[in-house]
Amino acid sequence: MARFLSKLKHVIKINDITPALLEKWGPEECATRSVLATAYRLTHYLNWDDLIYGHITTRIPGNEDHLLINPYGIHYTEVTASNLIKINSAGELVDQGSAKFPFQPTGAVIHSAIHTNRPDLGCLMHIHSEPGIAVSAAVDKIEPIIQANVELGEISYHDFRGVIFNSEDKEPLSKDFPAPSKTLIMRNHGLLTGGETIEEAFNKMHFLHQVCQCYVNCGYIHTPIPARKLINQQILESSVYGNEECRYDTAPGVQEFEALARLLDYQGLETGYPYSEASKHILERNMK
Repeated sequence: MARFLSKLKHVIKINDITPALLEKWGPEECATRSVLATAYRLTHYLNWDDLIYGHITTRIPGNEDHLLINPYGIHYTEVTASNLIKINSAGELVDQGSAKFPFQPTGAVIHSAIHTNRPDLGCLMHIHSEPGIAVSAAVDKIEPIIQANVELGEISYHDFRGVIFNSEDKEPLSKDFPAPSKTLIMRNHGLLTGGETIEEAFNKMHFLHQVCQCYVNCGYIHTPIPARKLINQQILESSVYGNEECRYDTAPGVQEFEALARLLDYQGLETGYPYSEASKHILERNMK
């Protein structure tokens, strides 16, 4: 679970939007900021973060050219709705937010390159988790070995070309992540997922991380996977429809994300997440 979160004596609330900021940014952007900040906290909660590195970005409703990104220099447990930085798709600063830290050029290049080329993706999530790095360094192609593979869809790969921070690096990256893929292995680097929403990108990352962990746990980093252990492609494709049937009326990733967000609210972190009525009911009931 959380390595630092449970030890913090000072609660850093996630939804720190003031009335002045609500007027400045508007309700839609403020709500998006709260959800994105919650995603950063949950990334730490699940032990996927890497010091101050990695990024989750999302488009701002009503202005698809503007993206929210974390300040470079703060820990994921310090990310709040107000200190997220607003940049445009060219990687230029639009609004500094409440933090005095800058945004990282590498993150801006990676995310703006993909956001520009993939208008279907509202959110991108890039992490350096230990099993993810191991798989990105040692595995040529991810094979269907567990049920979580069903959720990954078409997997794309991008070869390591050095640290990405120049505009010249954008085209090769964007070409290697074509639609409809929402899962990208950045070789010798880490993992990246995308989704129409923050919740979908986060959920994709959960399943991708699960597959990578399985590779590590089963020793498939060093040895080939026996053919008899692979999931049949026909079964894999038919399982996608089964998962969709089990989703009730929520969008991809929402049920899972809400369940995790409630854990943060129980600890007094005040996510500000716009819960469904079912989640509001159980949250209110459990906090009485």
